[in-house]
Amino acid sequence: MTSHESAIVYEDRYRPVLANQRSGGTLRAIYQEVYGEEYPDEVEPFGFVTLSDLRSFAEFLAPFEVTSLLDIGCGRGGPGLWVARELKASLTGVDVVAEAVAEAARMAESFEAAPAAEFHAASATDTGLPGDRYDGAMSVDALWMVIDKTAAFAELARLLKPGSPLVFTTWAPSHFDYSWFLEPAGFEDIETQLVEGSTERQLAVYRRILESRDALAREMGEAAAQVLVDEAEDAPRLLETVPRVLVSAFRS
Repeated sequence: MTSHESAIVYEDRYRPVLANQRSGGTLRAIYQEVYGEEYPDEVEPFGFVTLSDLRSFAEFLAPFEVTSLLDIGCGRGGPGLWVARELKASLTGVDVVAEAVAEAARMAESFEAAPAAEFHAASATDTGLPGDRYDGAMSVDALWMVIDKTAAFAELARLLKPGSPLVFTTWAPSHFDYSWFLEPAGFEDIETQLVEGSTERQLAVYRRILESRDALAREMGEAAAQVLVDEAEDAPRLLETVPRVLVSAFRS
């Protein structure tokens, strides 16, 4: 197996979950219970995005009159559709998981007041999209999984028009600085802030996943349940030193 193939397999780790998430009533109930009013029910997210996160994305992007929004690692599409609708922008979503892209297209058909949207199955490092096309970009909890971050941010810079804003959430240890990748790619005015309360919510979700393994396997399949359980067992030990952050920057 080549190093490129290994990276794709790793970045593809949530394929069984995303392919079967519509059947995951238990998983959705876990997030609803933990997040309460912060759970963005409409977007049916897989992951730790909150309504406050989505509002932060929209509030950051709105002053720049974004008309064509790019969502890298779009998953099933809900967060990007929500933000694009707030901005009255069109949306292009990209995800390495083809099943997620199919689900995103399905969601766009039923999403209330959905913006014009298209979704593509491709790597964040090589989207195949035309350059200098988008005037805003976002990503929710996806870029940490991309092995070649240098290539991913170079691709984002290629796709964005000069002066365009980028905002994303991810996890980063204190010794890790996303400016290492953003600045060489041509981004400036880089800011990073902690997402308050995220660690506590994440740990609560993991506890409930471990308690609900059998139900998750019945609803979503054994492979999906195992992915969720593996993360719920492994991730907590990292969260003390690897918090969830929101990063913003501009294409110079």
